[in-house]
Amino acid sequence: MSSWIPLALVRKIEYALVEPQLNRQDVEAGCAAAARYDCYSVVVKPHYVEFARKLLKESRLKTASVVGFPLGGATTATKMFETQDIIQRGAEEISMVINIGALRDREDLLVHNDIATVVRMARGRPVTVILEVSLLTDEEKTRACQIAESSGASFIQTSTLFAPVAVTVEEIHLLRAASPRAQIKAAGGIDSLDTALEMLEAGAARIVASHFG
Repeated sequence: MSSWIPLALVRKIEYALVEPQLNRQDVEAGCAAAARYDCYSVVVKPHYVEFARKLLKESRLKTASVVGFPLGGATTATKMFETQDIIQRGAEEISMVINIGALRDREDLLVHNDIATVVRMARGRPVTVILEVSLLTDEEKTRACQIAESSGASFIQTSTLFAPVAVTVEEIHLLRAASPRAQIKAAGGIDSLDTALEMLEAGAARIVASHFG
């Protein structure tokens, strides 16, 4: 993104430091950059939650982490443990990947219970359900949003950031229409100020980015 970011936008940015190669030095640099810009949060891998929380303690940034990431196919029991673990380490917000295979198999009750269990384990902390919209049909995207919303999710996110396809304005419109209560996080290929603003204008509440500045 641009080296100049409006305050109204920067407070809607979640800086994702979740790529597999990122190490402690990268997390430290990322947290410093996010704090300098005054982003909303930093999202880190579970291993770095405590480290990031300490780095951000003098800022107002939230420390978030991931569950069932990046594939979503872990069992509910595994996601329960991961949720409890990252909370104990200091995670203030949780982003879980939806069980994509189960969704495509139309096992809607399983998907609902999977999400609802993480929401319950989160004990009031905001839970984001991450889709991978490039892998889903419009019907599957709509159904995923409806299930996530009915399960108590606070946010629905378009991508893990690992898919090589950029999110589109049309997808934000679709997700927004399918989930009037849960808010939308735009993620994937948002690498310019103009694109970020387009996503917000389309109805996204937050921008998830792996680089900016």
